[in-house]
Amino acid sequence: MAADQALERRFDDATFREVLGHYPTGVVAVTGTHPDGEPVAMVVGTFSSVSMDPPLVAFMPGAHSGTYARLRECPSFVINVLAHDQTDVCRTMAIPADDKFERVGWSPSAQGAPVLDDAVALIHCRREQEVLAGDHYITICAVDDLEVNRPVTPLLFFQGGYGGFNPKGLSALGDGDFIAALRLAETARPHIRRIADRHGCESAVLVAIDDEDMTTADSAFGGSAEAYERLGARIPLMPPIGEVYVAFAPPQVQEHWLAKAAKDEEAIAHYRGRLEAIRRDGFAVVQVGPEREEEYARLHEALDEYASGPLIPSRERAVREVIAQMSLFFGPVDICEDGTYDLGSIVVPVFNPHGGVSMVLRMTQLPQDVDGTVVREWVASLQQAAAEMTDALGHNGSSELLRDYQSWFMM
Repeated sequence: MAADQALERRFDDATFREVLGHYPTGVVAVTGTHPDGEPVAMVVGTFSSVSMDPPLVAFMPGAHSGTYARLRECPSFVINVLAHDQTDVCRTMAIPADDKFERVGWSPSAQGAPVLDDAVALIHCRREQEVLAGDHYITICAVDDLEVNRPVTPLLFFQGGYGGFNPKGLSALGDGDFIAALRLAETARPHIRRIADRHGCESAVLVAIDDEDMTTADSAFGGSAEAYERLGARIPLMPPIGEVYVAFAPPQVQEHWLAKAAKDEEAIAHYRGRLEAIRRDGFAVVQVGPEREEEYARLHEALDEYASGPLIPSRERAVREVIAQMSLFFGPVDICEDGTYDLGSIVVPVFNPHGGVSMVLRMTQLPQDVDGTVVREWVASLQQAAAEMTDALGHNGSSELLRDYQSWFMM
């Protein structure tokens, strides 16, 4: 057989991911303290021992990772082997937020790198060698010290889910491409901060993590706006929630979303009109107003309960029913300069190079009773940021993230 025939690739990317997904991996948080004094962390599922003499370990970060660009500048690392009950710690460490170390327990190692509380094992090491291998690095580290900190079962990643191993097998929590989705959302950080500071509101980026849920991947606050929605919390993708995602999706995706609405032709027709208006206008708004505050509070209570964790079937049905009743806040709006508006939120899509929606930008905690000129300024700011992010997603530095992010909405 000719050499070029022997090297011929006979599989696609999806097959590669699917086959390799049958192999479970451990989950570690690699932490360090940057020379500027700020702690740095990234979550990886590609950690391995390499050599006993000399003692070496390795992990494989993405070559275009902004977090790794800072981590590699740290003088030392701690490999924190996460425990089966540290899914929340894993999510927090994976989120691109400046305050994530304020939301977990940790202490500095003798070398100054962060040690996460309750990790199974700790490996103190230094970067010794780095090899570029395709779209990842192989980072080889010399081990200075190591210890078992808490002898419990570790956190595992298997076929898109996190879980712990026991004699009866793996119990996966079904997080899907959660980490990849959050990495994709890193491109939004400077934009949402600029919007929040300029308009004195909350600005956030939302990403779909599977066909049922999306999440707030990052947020920023300006003026009197306060942190409200927990980063990483799940938000249901069902009418009327998630409409900007599905408005530009293929017909089968839209039909799947519409099928979650009440089996009422009038309601479904309303949502179809809503999707058409979003495609026409390029944005969506939620109208509140003083007379609707009580109902709007019910919507937020339902969303908070949904985000609190897995619900028993009867309770989840009740929560979804409340959400389904809130279509009164969601409808096409003609923004007139001489009109006045009380808006709960404004949402615009961020497109990827394939024409699909990879994430959405949202403004909330907006001033009330404002005129149409102000609303148009808000919309223009969001759309400008979305256009800049769309352009950034077309650059080579984001291509790996788009490949890793296998959202159902990118079919």
